[in-house]
Amino acid sequence: MGCYSDELDKLRMPHGSRVFSPMKWQRAPHLLGRAAWIGSTRALGVLGVRAQTLQQFRQRFWTATAAMQDDDGLAQELFTIPVVTNPPRAQLRVVHVIGSLAAGGAERQLVYLARETVRSGKAEARILLTNPLVGASAHYLPLALEGGVTVEVAGATHDPQAIQALRNDRALQKRLTQVDPRYRPWVTELTGEFLRLRPDVVHAWLDHANIWSAIAALLAGVPHIVLSTRNVNPSNFPMIDAPYFRAWYQRLATSPRVRFIGNSRVGAEDYAQWMGVSRDRFTIIPNGFDPRAMQVPDEGALHTLRAELGLDGRRLVLGVFRIAEEKEPMDFAQAAKEILRAREDACVLVAGDGPMRAALEAHAASIDPTRFRLLGRRNDVAALLSIAEVVVHASRKEGTPNALLEAQALGCPVVATRGGGTVDAVDDGASGYLCPVGDTALLAQRTLELLNDDTLRARMSLRARAFVAERFGLDRMVAESLACYPAAHGGRR
Repeated sequence: MGCYSDELDKLRMPHGSRVFSPMKWQRAPHLLGRAAWIGSTRALGVLGVRAQTLQQFRQRFWTATAAMQDDDGLAQELFTIPVVTNPPRAQLRVVHVIGSLAAGGAERQLVYLARETVRSGKAEARILLTNPLVGASAHYLPLALEGGVTVEVAGATHDPQAIQALRNDRALQKRLTQVDPRYRPWVTELTGEFLRLRPDVVHAWLDHANIWSAIAALLAGVPHIVLSTRNVNPSNFPMIDAPYFRAWYQRLATSPRVRFIGNSRVGAEDYAQWMGVSRDRFTIIPNGFDPRAMQVPDEGALHTLRAELGLDGRRLVLGVFRIAEEKEPMDFAQAAKEILRAREDACVLVAGDGPMRAALEAHAASIDPTRFRLLGRRNDVAALLSIAEVVVHASRKEGTPNALLEAQALGCPVVATRGGGTVDAVDDGASGYLCPVGDTALLAQRTLELLNDDTLRARMSLRARAFVAERFGLDRMVAESLACYPAAHGGRR
């Protein structure tokens, strides 16, 4: 998988428990991870998974390999490992860890934070990825590089000193062999990187990276560990959940070196309840919105876009979301059906892609193929939001929906369900409307109220812009995040 896993494999792996062995199920961690994050049907095919869904495959994988797990002994040792004393530095060194830089909300917030940290000179920040930086996984790479942020893939840099440290530390080798083989490769690569970089803070994002990074950071003696949760807890999402998440989160919550961040009140409360810890264990830091990222074309270009999309004389209702089960695309379609039935001049477009795209496309075609269309992934979302009358969002579960913040920042009112953190992302009755999850009739009704009353829409448009500026400022997000790094405000402790 990478240079540190290869080195550990040579040094310590006993026969039959190598990081990668010829056995199909012991090869599964790397292939499963790529399949889960990148949607690699080829990876699933290698494992003989063809007719099954990814969720069914994951259950089969964890059941078939249940006997391999041996984390209990490791968990008892982790918190006894001494903290490494780093050499004096002019700046705090922060390493952010995430799976990829794909087009997601967490990835965008990470890049914003790392970029603004570097620009302000308040710390040294770099980004470490656990997946290859290719294709869609590199969506936010240009934004990071433009901001002067170093981006690397874990295990890609062969550092002689880190390799030597791994070779000389028999206790570390033994502890790494205690990590469950199903995710040992990622923990090993991250441990090697932390030995190489010697960060003051490891700041991880999303559940897989949170767990692997925290284990690796404790193994490497990193002083401070920050774990960012970006939604409600993973048991709500069977497609990404793993059986070890909850147990490891519970263990990590006992360490004073570990801090938790949530980007919404609802999300933090949900995680805390699931973990069985106090809500006070979480710091809530709402997302930051960067108005510079929303490049809106001039009126001439917007007029051209409307013509290209066949919108002349029509009122646009827009959806911007990943077309996946938790976004409830069929609820969106049902609301769209009622809107189109009530307004002959309405048109519904969806910008986004995902595993349920084909199903939604077929449903849209059965409703009205000329007025309900899917645009796929778009690079001109700001322009689409600028010509939309209303943005509709039917999601069941959310962290903080960035698309709704963007819409409101551009003056487009939203009609959304009360799914998770969405309740904190809309000023209900002022910048838009919130509806119960699954209430497609009310979604349609509220949307029609805005389409039918231009004065109401104009009033909500003004409030929407002000609401995002007040609640979701980028500088605020950066300042609150830096406050979670103890050395960033008055020295190490």
